[in-house]
This record gives sequence, structure tokens and C-alpha cells, in this order.
Amino acid sequence: MAGSDDLRTIRTAIQHHFAATHPGQDQLAQQIALVATELAGNALRHGLPPVTVKLLRDQDCYVLQVNDRDPDRAPHRASRQHHRGGGRGLRIVDTLAEQLCWHPTVDGKSVWASFPVPKDGTGPVTESV
Repeated sequence: MAGSDDLRTIRTAIQHHFAATHPGQDQLAQQIALVATELAGNALRHGLPPVTVKLLRDQDCYVLQVNDRDPDRAPHRASRQHHRGGGRGLRIVDTLAEQLCWHPTVDGKSVWASFPVPKDGTGPVTESV
């Protein structure tokens, strides 16, 4: 990812992937797409390029992973009284995702969010978008 124009592309790609491979999971697709744009937007604004986004799935959960090259700037939740134009992204992610975590990597950091696979979920056991 190079800039904010790529956020729309990511959101659309996730929604198309779900429509093609997991019909009927539109709400989950929308939630994951929104979390992807929030985390990727944060990485673009507060991290260092390049920013990469991956969606992984195993039998139990989807994991959305966003990496950037800034190991020193940890994700930070804004206070609830935050009234400027932003600062609510991680709170949105907290609401939609089952888990939100981060860890440093060799060349930056990885922020990830997980989502349970619906019990009636079908498709391959392992996939990546």
C-alpha cells in the first residue's frame, strides 16, 4: 500500500473475496473490510511504509494482519473524550473484532485482528487474500 487511495481497493477486494468464496457472509465481510481500512489507515498515518495487508483463515478464525516498518510506534487507543477528527479507529476495531493485538517484527510491527469463522462457514481450511 502506498496511500489512502489503496484503502478503497482493500475494502473492495475483501468484499469481492467473500462474495466469491463465502456467499452469505456479507456482514462478516463488511466488518473485516472496515477493520482492514481502519488498521491500514492507521499504518499509513502513523507507521512507516511499506504497509501490507493480509487476510488469513484457518478452521476457527480469520486473521487480518497489517504490517508497517515502524517498530517504535505502538498502536494507541485515543481517550473516549477525544473530539478531534480521528482517533476512534482502534475503538471501532475493538467493537468488531474478537481480538486486537500487535507485536514487533524484525523489520517493523504487525497489528492483527481476529474474527471467528461462522459455524456454518464453508470453503477451504486455509486461505489468504
